[in-house]
Amino acid sequence: MKAVNKKKSRRQLKSYFSNKKLQQVLIGIVTIALAVFIIENAAVPKKYKLAVGMRSNFDITAPRDIENTILTEKLAEEAAEKVSPVMLRLESVPIDIINSVNEFINSIADARQGIGVTVQEQDSAVEGLKQSISKFNIPLTTEQIKYLAAGASDEEMDLFDELTISLISSVMKQEVTKDNLTARIEYVQNTYQNSSVSVELKSIGSLLANTLIRPNSVIDEELTNEKRAEAYNIALENKQLIHEGSRIISYGDIVTADKLEVLEKLNLLETGKFDYTFAGGILCIMLIVSFLLVLYLNNFCSRILNEIKELVLLCTIILLTLVTAWILNPVNPLFIPIFIAPMLISILLDLRLGIITNLLLTLAICLITKCDAGFFYTAIIGGTCAAFIVKGASQRSRLSASGLAIAVINAIVIASVGLIDKSGVATIANNAASVAINGILSIIFTIGTLPFFESTFNIITPLKLLELANPNQPLMKKLLMEAPGTYHHSLMVGNLAEAATEEINGNALLARVGAYYHDVGKLKRPNFFKENQLSENPHDRMTPNLSTLVITSHTTDGAELAEKYKVPLTVRNIILQHHGTTLVAYFYYKGKKADKNDSVKQEDFRYQGPRPSSKEAAVVMLADSVEAAVRSMAEKTEGKMEGLIRKIIKDKLDDGQLDHCDLTLKDMDMIAKAFMRVFGGYFHEREVYPEMKVRQLQEEHVSNGVDPLDEAIKEQSHLGASEDKNDLADQENGSDYERLQA
Repeated sequence: MKAVNKKKSRRQLKSYFSNKKLQQVLIGIVTIALAVFIIENAAVPKKYKLAVGMRSNFDITAPRDIENTILTEKLAEEAAEKVSPVMLRLESVPIDIINSVNEFINSIADARQGIGVTVQEQDSAVEGLKQSISKFNIPLTTEQIKYLAAGASDEEMDLFDELTISLISSVMKQEVTKDNLTARIEYVQNTYQNSSVSVELKSIGSLLANTLIRPNSVIDEELTNEKRAEAYNIALENKQLIHEGSRIISYGDIVTADKLEVLEKLNLLETGKFDYTFAGGILCIMLIVSFLLVLYLNNFCSRILNEIKELVLLCTIILLTLVTAWILNPVNPLFIPIFIAPMLISILLDLRLGIITNLLLTLAICLITKCDAGFFYTAIIGGTCAAFIVKGASQRSRLSASGLAIAVINAIVIASVGLIDKSGVATIANNAASVAINGILSIIFTIGTLPFFESTFNIITPLKLLELANPNQPLMKKLLMEAPGTYHHSLMVGNLAEAATEEINGNALLARVGAYYHDVGKLKRPNFFKENQLSENPHDRMTPNLSTLVITSHTTDGAELAEKYKVPLTVRNIILQHHGTTLVAYFYYKGKKADKNDSVKQEDFRYQGPRPSSKEAAVVMLADSVEAAVRSMAEKTEGKMEGLIRKIIKDKLDDGQLDHCDLTLKDMDMIAKAFMRVFGGYFHEREVYPEMKVRQLQEEHVSNGVDPLDEAIKEQSHLGASEDKNDLADQENGSDYERLQA
């Protein structure tokens, strides 16, 4: 019981993992995980264990241009500090001070005029002067006030008044600020000391200057801050850059705060922790890039998205490209052979997919190269050109020539980038040589790996198709030796299919090769098909059902034989589909005639299918039917051939055989015209008109004594019989029995 349950569980698990959607999701998850792992390890820089004040044991250079922000801000602050304050002139201050000086002098003069002779009058005058000048807050002693009122002579006072007004006026005309106030006062005091006035007046003048003189200019804080902010911002624009390749810190240098900050910004400091933000950023970008790729595949290349083998091939090429970028980036980003991906994808899968994949891969690898401009432009332009150049290359010599073209394009692009960056001639030459060699090596690698990808993933390419079309190919040689009639029929069908497919912009080479192999199943029983029969027809001794089984089995037999000879799946599909579910009409009607109970069903006399799912398979079906029908015609005139061709195409359309392929009515018209052009090259005999026919008969038979009119009647009867027979062939629509009947 346990064994049964175990087997059941295994079957369920196998069934679960055989789900195509699940397989697609798993392939996507694995590819993204590996891509993130590769890019994260390739992009993360070497890290150093350093701290402020330590002596460096390394020479560390900048992997990219970076700003030393601490140094930039320090220099900006210094520039702001150097800006002189913007002063606001207080025009009223000098006037107030001069008025105060005049009022002070007038108060002294009034006191001196009112002073009397008696002591009481003098004391009263001194007291009045003291009160008058008290509002000036000049710290004069009583003795000094008495001296001003009565002690000094009039000459001394006149000299003092003149000196005071002159000094104060002179100083206040100048800019007096908080910073130079002391110096201005000292200047006035020194002038007093050097004057000829008395010692008492010198002391009073010093006190007067110290009290009355005040700043007539103040700092305009708002305007000053604006000026300093402007200077700061201007200095901040002059960024202190450490250029790519320049030394950040040298061996033996002391690590400073600004250098440590630069190293931290560059993610060059060893912290002992996994950088989740770095890996998270890479994961987000890769998820977005992958989403864009899936979106493109879903809208424009759904076939590749639904084919697991082709999806695995695409993911394999992407991962191989990322691995080479990981390995070669430390040497030189220009050595990364990104051109391999668009070339392989264009040859093996699809041109547009190759271009889109190249673009998305370039964005991903720029995370590794730190957005190296030379790599970016070379990858975008060179990779796109490479995809176009190799598309449709049907010979390895053309692929080799493509390598030279890609090398030249890469060299031109990188040289242009060098000119933009003002690089030296030597640098431009070295870079151009690097990308040229990269292009040549990329095409060599592409040519070398094509057979591996073709065989491993069973992918069809023009090169593979040419190999299959070679008459020395084992299966083709076997067909020639064992079924020569089928071989020659297949060659003719190939000519028809290629011409028609080319007209409707399909894969003409694939159609030709598919036509070459479409009847290889007849190798299993070659003598059962008319074109290979030399004497009797085995079907004469067989029942209609058995004959139908033999006839219809050649499609599945052909697919099995093709798989044995490693013919690609695309060609095997044409082998299976080239008859669709067509009715084997001859044996159906033969069986129906022999059956008295009317129990014969059409389903038993149809091919197993499937119906054609591609343009190429549909064209091979039509070419096969048309070739058989036209070859069986007794009278191959242009009009009759075209009528028959169009009738066969219409019958296939009405029978639903063309429902699964994307052929339009316009395509079918073009196919019919292409068939006519090919047949025109084979059957180009001139039409023999009836009157000419009678004349020829008369000339040929008159000497033999044969009545020309009787002979002409017999000939016309024969032609009529042939046409009746041809009508039967028309009913068969070119089925295989036209090559079976005696």
